[in-house]
Amino acid sequence: MNYLDAIQFIETCQSHSTRLTIENIRLVLSLLGNPHNQLKFIHVAGTNGKGSTSSFIHSILSSEGYQVGLYTSPHLHCYTDRIRINGVNISQEEFADILYQIKRTLQPMLEAGLPYPAMFDLITLVAFVYYHRKRVDYVVFEVGLGGLNDATNVIEKSLASVITPIGIDHVDILGSTIEEIAAHKAGIIKKEGIVIYHWQEPAVEEVIQQTAKDQNAKAYKINQEMLQLLEEDFSGQSFFFEGSFAILPEVKTRMLGKHQLYNAAVAIETILALNHHGLMKVSKEAILRGISTNFWPGRLEILSFNPLMLIDGAHNLPGSEILSAAIKRYFPNKSITLVIGILYNKDVTGVLHTLLPLCNRVIFTKPNNRKATDPSLLAMEALPYQREVLITNTLEEAVATVLQSVKENEVTIFTGSLYLIGGVRKLLLSYFEGVMAS
Repeated sequence: MNYLDAIQFIETCQSHSTRLTIENIRLVLSLLGNPHNQLKFIHVAGTNGKGSTSSFIHSILSSEGYQVGLYTSPHLHCYTDRIRINGVNISQEEFADILYQIKRTLQPMLEAGLPYPAMFDLITLVAFVYYHRKRVDYVVFEVGLGGLNDATNVIEKSLASVITPIGIDHVDILGSTIEEIAAHKAGIIKKEGIVIYHWQEPAVEEVIQQTAKDQNAKAYKINQEMLQLLEEDFSGQSFFFEGSFAILPEVKTRMLGKHQLYNAAVAIETILALNHHGLMKVSKEAILRGISTNFWPGRLEILSFNPLMLIDGAHNLPGSEILSAAIKRYFPNKSITLVIGILYNKDVTGVLHTLLPLCNRVIFTKPNNRKATDPSLLAMEALPYQREVLITNTLEEAVATVLQSVKENEVTIFTGSLYLIGGVRKLLLSYFEGVMAS
């Protein structure tokens, strides 16, 4: 099996619209030799900030010299983006080799009536096998959806359970109330484990604290008062941090947005808590170096300064609220062009209601995903806002429209779906590299 064969197998499985239960994933893993049981995990759940927080933790551990796996989703450019060690993607050859091993294991089970695994199920299995093969020291493992019934929750024991901000999302699967959603996210908390969580609204905190109590787990919370912004510009930010175990007078990060300070703080507290409990050894120097060097693409990422263009993965209502705050903070009184495409299973009205009042022009487009909302339907939602509206049906058309019409002192923001920003990122980086070369 080569890489293209592997992708074809994933897409064939995905077309069946089924997924494996945790019990079935455990069964497959047992036939693969239970590779996950030999690994040390930091498990990360939440509605927003999972990827950034996971990347901060990964960067800190890498800075200490450890071999560290990082498992995230979705991918920006290709499937191998999801499985990394110290910032390097799994090779296409090894991805295909492991998937072939999994396919051979699955084949008789599928013939016996096992449901076809979803794409996320398959790649999670690949990640377990790969990290075991490479004998990494630690794995930072991001939950795909929810937590309690997520494929990643076959992990029976983790070094720490990390919970980032929780909001309303995936109501078709996780439930329509914030308490139901929080219960799914808190489902990664392990018996007698360690929990580090971002401050939440009271109803969510109650669920996290009660789950931790039920599991006899030690819980540590990041409050807003634990950090103070020192400086910020388009090159990054610095902040003062006072956690449960240490004070760091000046922490620097390249990431933009106040929310990234809290993501960094959660990562720092996680490492310090694990140090405190004797589960790992990481110096303060490595913590500071890891936070300062970490970069997570697609989160308020500036791709061009002249003209000013950035991408942000605001794919749900909480994400759009974060982007809204960033626009008000960084671009007051600026003319904003918003290029947006949204999946139909998201809070389309909520996202648009949050972002459209801040823009002067909006270009609706379609992410490369079968769940993408028709741009014409999005345009109908924009009628009450009386903004200049354009409709494009492909990312290529949207990017070309922007490049042909961008004005001096205008800010262009591409957002709405992680699938959109991945495609846009590739197109714009290629364009600007070509401009620089000429």
